[in-house]
Amino acid sequence: MPTCVYCGFSAQQKFPREHVVPQAFGSFHNNLTLGCVCGECNRYFGRHLESGFATESVESIVRYRYGLRDLESAERTRSIRAKANIQGPIRGAKVLLRPDASAKSGIGNIYVPQLGIKNPDEPEWRWYTLAELDSEVMRTLEPGARIQLFFTSPIEEQQIRSRLRELGLGPTLHINRDQVLPTKDFKTRVTCDFDFNMSRCVAKIALNYLSYVLGENAGLLLRDDFDSVRNYVRDGIFPEHPIVSFSNTPKFEPDIEKPPFVDGHVVAVGWDITNENISCVLNLFNAMSYHVVLSRKYKGVWFTPSAHSFDLQAGEVRSIPFSLL
Repeated sequence: MPTCVYCGFSAQQKFPREHVVPQAFGSFHNNLTLGCVCGECNRYFGRHLESGFATESVESIVRYRYGLRDLESAERTRSIRAKANIQGPIRGAKVLLRPDASAKSGIGNIYVPQLGIKNPDEPEWRWYTLAELDSEVMRTLEPGARIQLFFTSPIEEQQIRSRLRELGLGPTLHINRDQVLPTKDFKTRVTCDFDFNMSRCVAKIALNYLSYVLGENAGLLLRDDFDSVRNYVRDGIFPEHPIVSFSNTPKFEPDIEKPPFVDGHVVAVGWDITNENISCVLNLFNAMSYHVVLSRKYKGVWFTPSAHSFDLQAGEVRSIPFSLL
């Protein structure tokens, strides 16, 4: 009779498979899966935690490189902000990211028609897409303000000018016109938020991995020692002490003469230097590293520290020495 390690629900039938690392971050022929997460928790995690983490996080951007994200998904992104990072009049203009197999990074740009505004005392241009242009934006114009258009075709130019006329800005000779031709070398600066549910998703991956390591003893996760992290992941209850933080390790820099340690993900769980707290270190795509405290002052059964790599090129999950981390 399986029992869910998150909510404690028991059933006569097997639970659906729960992946330690969400499938959005790669497929592996020997993937790590669990049978101790009930269907309701599995569906909740997919809708409320994994979906946002897979589309709005730093890691979601790297998914383009491995063909794990399509253009439709890119266009739904809300919190990722990409801007032109080149010298010149269009520096700071907004772009959308898209998968591009021909680009070295696997990431390309979608150029968005927009308007740039710069008041006399402002050091940087402010950029607004057609959807963002409204009367409030127009009211920010001060005497002597400069305006420029960013577009890739005559049709886009007319769209911007039409929108300006709708907002009451008539013909003027003081508008710069910048037509940008698509190029693979168009560098961008990308920022995004790390929100509450993303943090919960990271904690879920860590707790899933500990559940995998414990195996038949995964029921230990229902002990009071793990109440804080379980309540945080399943119910969004703020813990007394921080659970997820950013870490400097493991982070493997590519060597000029040899490939990175692993082209994919690394996850490890073990004891901290006090031998009282159970911690997990998680790194996805060698992009961001997280430190997750799963239990403080743990008093239960000890287990052997463990670490695995998820190789995206080979499609394999491998056990690796914990000492390497």
